[in-house]
Amino acid sequence: MCWSGEASAAIALGGFTSAYFLKKKGEPKEIYLPPAYFVLMEGLQAVTYIVVGDCGNAYNVWLTRLAMAHISFQPFFINMLGMEFIDKAVKQRIKPYVYGICALTAIACLTRMIPAFDLLGRCELGTPMCSHLQTCAYNGEWHIGWDVLLNGFNERWRWYVVTAFAIPIVYGAWKWALYHYLVGPFLASLTTTDVSERPAVWCLFSTCIIALLVNSRLRNYIYIKRWPTWRYLRKKGAVEDLPVSLASRKEKPTDPQT
Repeated sequence: MCWSGEASAAIALGGFTSAYFLKKKGEPKEIYLPPAYFVLMEGLQAVTYIVVGDCGNAYNVWLTRLAMAHISFQPFFINMLGMEFIDKAVKQRIKPYVYGICALTAIACLTRMIPAFDLLGRCELGTPMCSHLQTCAYNGEWHIGWDVLLNGFNERWRWYVVTAFAIPIVYGAWKWALYHYLVGPFLASLTTTDVSERPAVWCLFSTCIIALLVNSRLRNYIYIKRWPTWRYLRKKGAVEDLPVSLASRKEKPTDPQT
């Protein structure tokens, strides 16, 4: 295992500093809150390293449960950021519905930790973070892995996957969904074979989102200018929106022919 609590703490500190920089720069809360929330997991993992592998320790159990709670609410911030890369009129129209879906997803994910195994069954062994024996943060191949006593509801975290990746594509933020997938689950799958360690690695690599936010040129590339569903999602009479760097470009008036 080559990662450490000190490394996670350093990532968390750097992430919070970057989020504060974005706030001081005048960015909206939809830009600086998501990276702050994502790196909060690294701070949680830094503390977890104190008791990692000590599966009989009550602090280990509760820190693992806190990590599951953090994961459950991640779709809120994933979509909060995703909606910044689409037309503003569409964003205002869909925001309450998207956050409503995120709330249902959070409930579905948190429900997995209810020990109602007779009613909901048990999770499928071999799926992410599933255990029939214990709730524990353990030493993975190079980072933290999580074993959690989960029931069979929302198997394989399907609600999370749909809300974090499919919903942004529906409202047009497909570039954001692709970027998030590449720097998250895809990159994590290349670095560890342990499916219960991948979520922690995914959270670590998600700090790459900060690189997207501090680079205005890259951020404008992620912005979507048109999407087929927008004609149904945009309010009638709403003006099409453009990113700041594009909207600020004014066409020069042409001289009348003489």
